[in-house]
Amino acid sequence: MNCKRVIYIIFFIFLMASAVGASSSRKTFTPFGRPKTIKFDSGNGKTYTYYCLVKGKSMGFAVEGPVKVDVRSRAGLPGQNVIAEYQIQVWEGEYLVKADKFRTKYVEAKFIDSDLVPAAYRNTQFDVPLGIHNYRLWLVSDNIDTVLIRLYKSIPTEGEPVKVIMRPLEYNRKVHLYSKKNQTPYYLIDRQSGLKLKVTGPIELIIRARANFTEDMDGRIGYTISVYEGQKEIETLSATTSKSLTMAYQDYTGVVPSRPTQFIIKVPEGTHIYNFLLKKSAAETVSIRFSLPKQD
Repeated sequence: MNCKRVIYIIFFIFLMASAVGASSSRKTFTPFGRPKTIKFDSGNGKTYTYYCLVKGKSMGFAVEGPVKVDVRSRAGLPGQNVIAEYQIQVWEGEYLVKADKFRTKYVEAKFIDSDLVPAAYRNTQFDVPLGIHNYRLWLVSDNIDTVLIRLYKSIPTEGEPVKVIMRPLEYNRKVHLYSKKNQTPYYLIDRQSGLKLKVTGPIELIIRARANFTEDMDGRIGYTISVYEGQKEIETLSATTSKSLTMAYQDYTGVVPSRPTQFIIKVPEGTHIYNFLLKKSAAETVSIRFSLPKQD
């Protein structure tokens, strides 16, 4: 056996091992209730069960994070010559989490016991933060009424790091920053109303902050956040920043968020409750969110 053939065999084995490892962490799960199902025949001897998402009706599901969710959708076409144009929207409560627009056409396959014709699949993907979350899917389209759905969650494999998003114990107001297809939750602080966060160390706590510009504010502005444990001020976080040109709030009108500034607090061993309060700022409010470094 020559050297080149040995190299090809080793490379093939490596690819197969990678594929097995990737598939082992990805699992299907089911939506709430009992939505109608349709079997999809791929034509290669395999069939798959899809759930029907009908225009005007939502499809709900619950998932515990942190995980990544894939929503695989196949438009149900009324005929082979129809090109489907549709949008899959993912909502958590009243907030839009993800909205993907797709254009797709007939694929060589069939739905079993259905008059609909399958289109090529499209994926909507989003990250689920720590905790249990309830989501709903909606179909928006002018030329199709049904999309077939399969739900997957990518569970971190052993040794694979994941980013953990944290929610405060107490806060005054939660807002959502919207950019392109995603919305991200932030928590408002001002000089009177802060928030309280519980964290267990030793670990590095990551804080991402944005000052909120009113219409009459321009240029660069500064702010300082005080961090207290009990009555003791343990950190001051200061930054100078300018308006973001690409971001906007979904549910907080009259202001424009700044570019983000990231701070890191080294949390010592034990459980700590930190209070965050705006100390000095040209902006009336600052939005902050918390995460931990990627964890095994």
